[in-house]
Amino acid sequence: MTDGLAAREIIVFLGPSLAPEVARRILPACYLPPVACGDVLRCLRLEPRIIAIIDGVFENVPAVWHKEILLALEEGVVVFGASSMGALRAAELAAFGMTGVGRIFEAYRDGLYTDDDEVAVLHSSAVGEYRPLSEPMVNIRATIESAISAGVIRPELAELVTRCAKETFYQERSLKGAVERARSAGASSGEVDGLLRFVENDGYVDQKRLDALALIHTLARLEAPPVNVGRGERWVSRSPVLRMLQADVACQPFEQAHEWLPSEERIAVEARALESTFRRLCDLAHLLSLGDALARARGVPPLHGVGQSLDGDDFDLGAEATDDLDDAGFGRFVERLARTRGLVQSEEAGRRSARERRKYLLAMLRINGEYERFRGIPAALGAQCDAIVLRNLEGRDREKFRFFGRLAALWRVVDQAAKATRIAVSIPQDDLQDFADEFRRARGLESSQATRAWLRANNLDVPGFVNLMSDYIRLSILFGDARILTRGGAEIASDVCWFHDALRLGGFHPRVNRVAARVAPPLTLDGRL
Repeated sequence: MTDGLAAREIIVFLGPSLAPEVARRILPACYLPPVACGDVLRCLRLEPRIIAIIDGVFENVPAVWHKEILLALEEGVVVFGASSMGALRAAELAAFGMTGVGRIFEAYRDGLYTDDDEVAVLHSSAVGEYRPLSEPMVNIRATIESAISAGVIRPELAELVTRCAKETFYQERSLKGAVERARSAGASSGEVDGLLRFVENDGYVDQKRLDALALIHTLARLEAPPVNVGRGERWVSRSPVLRMLQADVACQPFEQAHEWLPSEERIAVEARALESTFRRLCDLAHLLSLGDALARARGVPPLHGVGQSLDGDDFDLGAEATDDLDDAGFGRFVERLARTRGLVQSEEAGRRSARERRKYLLAMLRINGEYERFRGIPAALGAQCDAIVLRNLEGRDREKFRFFGRLAALWRVVDQAAKATRIAVSIPQDDLQDFADEFRRARGLESSQATRAWLRANNLDVPGFVNLMSDYIRLSILFGDARILTRGGAEIASDVCWFHDALRLGGFHPRVNRVAARVAPPLTLDGRL
């Protein structure tokens, strides 16, 4: 063991293969649920030295991408894999520096196993502590091999049971079920019963658990912090799809407020309780990231200074929103904010731009259900009604007015830039209809009567609704395809958690900070290897 590696520098993705409480007794580390697409990228902002992948999700949720593991290796992180998803990825990426541990990894590496379903299991959710609800093929194979070695069964029965298990869908797979199907297929009842007794008398081999333990013990026995020579060398191709994943991850917090997370990350997780406001904060994070990339691509000079007003919607902050940042962190945040301010102000000239930003603000309010809330019940229609809504919003909730004003200002800039690139989207009529239907369903507008009532409440006619849907689609595409703004220019900065910036800029950081302090006080991880 060594004192050179702190527990907070080791991240382990663990689920059904081994109980985390068992692993913690062996290895002090930061334990996360089974890995999913984007999780490794998200963990990189915690600056770990080791990432160990044991379990992972797939099927209903995208599995961890190979390239995000390669990015971790490029960053100098040592990545281990074993048992389940970790064994699969380690076998696939061994040539690139990922380290595999255990028999399952070796079987995949050597081509003995080729199917993903060898390690697949159905398991419960986090509430059920990821308890396995089916049995993996690798465990069944290991148990059958052990029974042969013990002289309990002959190779013929072993082959039949193995085939019966393999032919069963992984979510329904169990050794006992495979044995009974072998009995139904004509296997000797005496031999079958002997196999069942062998299993019941501690003959079952949980190979996934054994391999998971092997990896945990391997990390616990490290005599020195591992070194990955990849740091500093940029050799992973940033494909457009990878860039989009990086951008999306940078605009989202972690799923759970694990007690070992840094305070800023735990605060961001607690913002999920803001519900609809949380979704708007994610939107603001996306727009901030796109705006920053656009400003750097255009070479827009940062606009520093306090009180740089943009028609009442400035991009300045109070001290309370940044009082937890150290000097370096505060300086980086101020620089990003100055670039955003410079970009927006460079576009905010003349009456036309003011009218356009007002149009984006009204669209944002309608999309988010705020227009009808602040309309009241005026008889006015058209531009007069719009003015009433904006006046009511500014008068009753100044912070919300500023928040949506910032959203609108950034949306206008990036949307206009997307149009100028000539990659602006031509929206097929079928797509427009699909988005409109989804939009209505999400708001409970199932009937034509309900839809007409919503249109009246939002001061829209049918052509106005079509225009709103076009805006809504373009906004969705902007978030989903950063190439519209960054082709030939700067990349979106993926080393920044833009959600943190949005939380501060939106004015919610102090409030959520107080909630996070009550819910989950910081935990000091003193365990070291």
